[in-house]
Amino acid sequence: MNQLDRTLSARIHGWRLGPLDYLLVVPGMLFGSYVMPLTVLALGFWLGWRFGLVCVMAALTTLAITSPMKHWIGRPRPEPLEAPRAFKIRGLVNNPSFPSGDSAQAGAITTLLILLGPLAWPVSLSFLPLIPLCMFARVYYGAHWIGDTIVGVAIGAGVAFAYAFWFAQFAGHGLSAA
Repeated sequence: MNQLDRTLSARIHGWRLGPLDYLLVVPGMLFGSYVMPLTVLALGFWLGWRFGLVCVMAALTTLAITSPMKHWIGRPRPEPLEAPRAFKIRGLVNNPSFPSGDSAQAGAITTLLILLGPLAWPVSLSFLPLIPLCMFARVYYGAHWIGDTIVGVAIGAGVAFAYAFWFAQFAGHGLSAA
């Protein structure tokens, strides 16, 4: 499985998307440690402080799960890319790669938007592409292997489902609490 992951990821690492590099940097950084606080703050202002608070709690829980896992598992990140990139995201990270924390946060926040957010379903579902875009960008920029991003999203979505269930009444939207 590890060899398949590396083989598929290496293909993406070798791609050159030219001007699309400038578009991919948004989902590639939106859920990272540099931008994530602003992402959650913006959601809180836009969708209400209660939803924002649940997002903060879910983000911190996701971080509390993925960060120790990275150091416990210790999977090395891909080597720096030879293919040119408009942004050197790979240079911003030096901790182990598994699981992808950015993908986990994308899974958590996007799933919360869909399950718990005050937006109508068609609108909330329009945020769903952020998850695969974040995953692809993290692999494309050489920060992760594909498997890192898949497991990261699963962790983040799992946290989001739990928080959506536990805090639906608090947020005033979404799933019915038990």
